[in-house]
Amino acid sequence: MLFEMKFLGRARVVADGRELILSRQCLSLLAYLALHRDIDHPREVLIEKFWADREPTQARSSLGSALCRLRKVLTFRGTAPLELSPLGEPRLASSAPISADIWAFESGVESALAAPQGALDQALAAALEASLLHYKGDLLLGWYDDWILGERERLHMLRLRSLRRLMEHHIASGDFESGLATGQAALRLEPLDEGVQQRVIELYAQIGQRAAALRQYERLASLLKVELGVAPSRETNALIDRIRNGCALIYVESVRAMSCRANNIETVG
Repeated sequence: MLFEMKFLGRARVVADGRELILSRQCLSLLAYLALHRDIDHPREVLIEKFWADREPTQARSSLGSALCRLRKVLTFRGTAPLELSPLGEPRLASSAPISADIWAFESGVESALAAPQGALDQALAAALEASLLHYKGDLLLGWYDDWILGERERLHMLRLRSLRRLMEHHIASGDFESGLATGQAALRLEPLDEGVQQRVIELYAQIGQRAAALRQYERLASLLKVELGVAPSRETNALIDRIRNGCALIYVESVRAMSCRANNIETVG
């Protein structure tokens, strides 16, 4: 791609391998256009988002200046990815050779999240794993505009859902080590997600690391007490009691069996 836009983590725009110098205002405006690339943007909406604290005349002038600067900087080798609709509404040109980490991340997880529970087919699993690699950090890291905070939380939750789905895929496929690694990655994002905590505890036990499972439970109990003033749920306590008593684990085996039935595979053992 001629233009590469990076907004997950440190914001930057690269044209033909060279990073372009853009002001914070222009980068923020470009990120907004990228996140809403399928629509034309009325100037009144953009003014409300970015210049609501200014007088109307000054705000319109600020928007015009920002769009002019943005078009000038982004015009490269005769290609300008920013265009105006017949009504003068800015948008990213659908025909321009542009890639964006936001687009790659979102498009890569959509099909996997819509698929039935259990193991994903090879192509969907590969696409899900590849899409997660585009998430180098939260959206426009270090910026705190109101619109950014909402989009940042949305993408953060989408990443968390994607990690949960990948973890369940690994479990259903019998790859408990990968499931454990993915579950731990999810917990680094949301340590209070007790459902993922349960899976991680059970996976530790499943691969023979009973002591690690018990330590994970103790960390969870301490975290819940400090952060929320509550104890682990009845389901989590029942799980840890089974592990302490050396009972067979139920969840990961039932998921494997369910996945095998869905794929007409006979389970063994």
